[in-house]
Amino acid sequence: MVALCCLAVVSGQQRYANILKLSSDVGPDGQFQYAYQTEDGISSEARGTLVNSNARDAEGPATAVTGQYSYTGPDGQVYTVSYVADENGYRASGAHLPQPHPIPEAIQKSLELNARSPQSESGFQQSYQQRAAFAAPASPSSSRPSPVSSRRAAASSSAPGRPCP
Repeated sequence: MVALCCLAVVSGQQRYANILKLSSDVGPDGQFQYAYQTEDGISSEARGTLVNSNARDAEGPATAVTGQYSYTGPDGQVYTVSYVADENGYRASGAHLPQPHPIPEAIQKSLELNARSPQSESGFQQSYQQRAAFAAPASPSSSRPSPVSSRRAAASSSAPGRPCP
């Protein structure tokens, strides 16, 4: 009975793949690189380099990482993902990953035209302010009363129960 229990425990254990190749180097300045490969077809490699951070960032330099990893999927196909992680975020690419739809030609032309346009944001602000001033109601110092104030004056002078003109 004890042998049967031991056999059940051994067969239920998860077997980890052996590491065939492993290299790792970490520099005193924080730069690094590593690579490994396992017997079940998994491999990975990455390199981290220091990059100048934004001048507003008081934390010092940042690490940008480039690398790739590969594995064999359940369908037997080897999948490879390459990636970059830096101040612009994480960006992965691989033949099996979804790709964005192409930008329609008319939209692309519009984007290019907008990028070449000499009108700056301050020009837009100025144009907006001019339109807002044109559409604004007359100032209180104006001699002509607004239609709303005329109706209010008429309503206050009318007798109770009598409709406003």
